[in-house]
This record gives sequence, C-alpha cells and structure tokens, in this order.
Amino acid sequence: ATDQWLLDLDLPPASGWTTELVSQLINVWSAVHNMHFTENEEDKIVWKLTSHGEYTATSVYKAQLLGTTATNFNILIWKPWAPRKCKTFAWLIIQNRVWTSDRLATRGWQNNSFCPLCRHTQETALHLLVECRYTRKIWAALSDWIGCGQLNPGQWQPAQSVSEWWEATANLKEVPKKALRTLTLLVNWEIWNERNRRIFQHKELSTESLLAKIKEEAKTWSRAGARHLGSWLAFYF
Repeated sequence: ATDQWLLDLDLPPASGWTTELVSQLINVWSAVHNMHFTENEEDKIVWKLTSHGEYTATSVYKAQLLGTTATNFNILIWKPWAPRKCKTFAWLIIQNRVWTSDRLATRGWQNNSFCPLCRHTQETALHLLVECRYTRKIWAALSDWIGCGQLNPGQWQPAQSVSEWWEATANLKEVPKKALRTLTLLVNWEIWNERNRRIFQHKELSTESLLAKIKEEAKTWSRAGARHLGSWLAFYF
C-alpha cells in the first residue's frame, strides 16, 4: 500500500526508460521510504537554516553569503572619508575592472598600449598605480613632504596585484590609519585623473604640478569632512 504512489506515476513504456530516469526514480523512492510520519499530528514547515526551525531574514542573508569571498573593501574604501566617485573608482580598480590598455586589448579594442604617464611600459592597473616611474615619483615626493619614509616606493614590498599593494599601503605601521586610507584614495584618484587628462584632453602635468594639486585637494577634502587627514597633515599645509 505504501508504494501505491508508484502506480500513480505516468511512467513511459519500458523501452523508453533511460539510466538517468531509473536513477531519478530510485532516488525518489529512497527519499519517500526514509520519511517518517507521526499520526494525529498536523503537517508543518520546518526552516532548516535555524536551530528552532523558524524562518528569519538573518538566516537567509547568511545563506546568500555562503561560498562568497570575504573582502576588506569596507575598511580600505567605504569607511575612509572621500567623495563617492573616488570610492567607486577605487572599488573598480582594486578588482582590475577599469579600462586600462591591457583590458582593452583583450576585447580587441584599438588603443595605445603604452602607459600614458611614462610612455614606456604597457598600461595595466598594477603598473599605473604601483610600478610606473611617474607614479613612484609622486609617492616619493609625498613621502618627503610628510616625513613618512614608509610611503616611499623604495620601501614597498613587491605586489602581484593592486589589491595586494593597496592593503599593504593602507595598513602601514605607526601611521594614522584613517588618514592614510583617505590619502591613498586621494593620490590614486589624482593619478587616474592625470592619466585620463593625457588621453582625452592631450594635456599633462609634471610630477611637481600634480603633487601641488594633490596638496590642494588634501586641503579641500580636510575642510569638506576628512578630519583625520586634516589632523595628520595640518602641520604641513
């Protein structure tokens, strides 16, 4: 009697059976036979993602995160003070999702493959923000201005990605972390703007001029709400 449900199935003739169909049928049969029913008790839905068997929004949220990769974007990008557009740019370039020449080339889109800042090496996100000699001159000058030797590229550890370099730079020891993370956002944003200025406007700034612009922007950001950056750099303004 317990197998009456088998007779109710609209199964194909024996000639139409396949290995996959037989396997599915066996799995269903096994699942049904492993179910235990309690007489005189109403059916109820049990939510397996909580210990008490009841649905919660929190359990759904946690289930959605299963298998995802943890990131530190909140600490490096979203929490530090900076304009939203700068944070969005940082979020993209840390994941290598900006249209540098190497990525354009993979799409078959025509471009000048050389870095517009140094005109010497193929442009990649890592090269633009970390390896380019123009960029490194900016950071070296900032290091001298602030008196923070750890910011000098000569002190950086080799990095295989923008994400790896960004995390190392934003977590330097004995440096105000919140101010440093805002400064990192600012410098990288201005380097990206200089890159675009050269490509789309055919204008360029020397390292000295870009450094002066970064200093002015740091003042503006400090007045606009970047108080940690302002406190750190107040002596140098």
